[in-house]
Amino acid sequence: MWDYYYLVIYLVVAVRLLLPLLIPRWPLFGILACVVFDSADQSIMQAFGFNPPWYQGYDKALDVYYLSVAYLATMRNWENVGAFQISRVLYYLRLMGVLAFELSGARWLLFAFPNAFEPFFVYYEIVRRRGNPLLLTRNVIVVVVAVIWFLFKLPHEWWVHIARLDGTDFIKTKILGALPDTPLWRAIVEAPAVTGALTFVAALLVFALWRFRKRRKQWEAADAGQAPKRWPAHWRRPAGVAGRVGAADPRQWARRRLRIAMLRGHTALSVRPWVLVEKIVLVITVSVIFQQILPGLEANGVQTALFIALAIMATDFLLRWVLRRFGVPSSPGTDLFVTALLNFTFVLVFQLIVPLIPPEYNLKSALVFAALITLFVTLYDHYRPIYDARELDLKGREGETTPLLLGPAPSQAGLNGPGGAA
Repeated sequence: MWDYYYLVIYLVVAVRLLLPLLIPRWPLFGILACVVFDSADQSIMQAFGFNPPWYQGYDKALDVYYLSVAYLATMRNWENVGAFQISRVLYYLRLMGVLAFELSGARWLLFAFPNAFEPFFVYYEIVRRRGNPLLLTRNVIVVVVAVIWFLFKLPHEWWVHIARLDGTDFIKTKILGALPDTPLWRAIVEAPAVTGALTFVAALLVFALWRFRKRRKQWEAADAGQAPKRWPAHWRRPAGVAGRVGAADPRQWARRRLRIAMLRGHTALSVRPWVLVEKIVLVITVSVIFQQILPGLEANGVQTALFIALAIMATDFLLRWVLRRFGVPSSPGTDLFVTALLNFTFVLVFQLIVPLIPPEYNLKSALVFAALITLFVTLYDHYRPIYDARELDLKGREGETTPLLLGPAPSQAGLNGPGGAA
């Protein structure tokens, strides 16, 4: 029985850990899959007869984890530099709010720093899939963020963290008429009339959306050769591009990959303090949140921050040395292997050789932190040059000098490459 119990929990946690890794390659599908499974994971365990109280801590930590992967994916995928910069502010506001809440216990901090990053990420990815995100102006972005912040997220955060109301319990008790301790799946089965009515309404909404999309295609066909008047600029598909934005000439795509590889090699020749500081702040903040939330992680916050900062600086130095020494940028797989090897070696050095921290209390914590460092540093190091190339392209278009190393800026169609960004 207990083996079955742990098998279900391990499978749920494994899915929560692996799903976010889809976000860089398939951003919209990945983030929606994470949101859906985040909402359903406890109901899945309840369906199997399990409801561990300590899982709430894992759930909150895994929310921070998938949002961090989504933020790193914006460096890879988002062509609009202004939208990326605003998403960075939204992400760090939420991250600092969660950290302050975990250290102080003041729930109003989660209300004051709402998770506006996630719905803004979804909005941008819908625009990116169906329209032209480069036409999103800062004014439009500010309006979108204001609507998300004030009309959606502040009421949601008040409901969850100030009023302490549970959406699942509300659905079970007020809509389905079940008791609060009834599993959601059983409440759905035992209320066939309500479930059928809601299913019918959902089918009508899907049909209306299908009709809406069909009408939109007809309007676009009728407006061929002139800019459609019925849609905001950023919802229009770029002229001459069939299908999704970014179906580029393979030669343009290869040139862009070469420019990014050259930029990665160029930046290895110098230390960029602010880039290193952001990596350290990102990983330390997420790790301290994990340390505060996850049961069984026993570590001092100062020691955790010191270990992570030293590990990231050492890894950054060694990887740049390898890049300078051998003269070719490494692949993501090679970087992942080398970073993991270095970080887990640091764990053994700090925990087993240097007698500063008793290994019997802190080895598990250090292994978790080493895994976080390995994943986030590898993603950051390979996605940051893509953002840097876009930023330099923007400066070049605004009349500033672009380094000759990067060559000319790619066209709009070459921003994503075949099937997505590099």
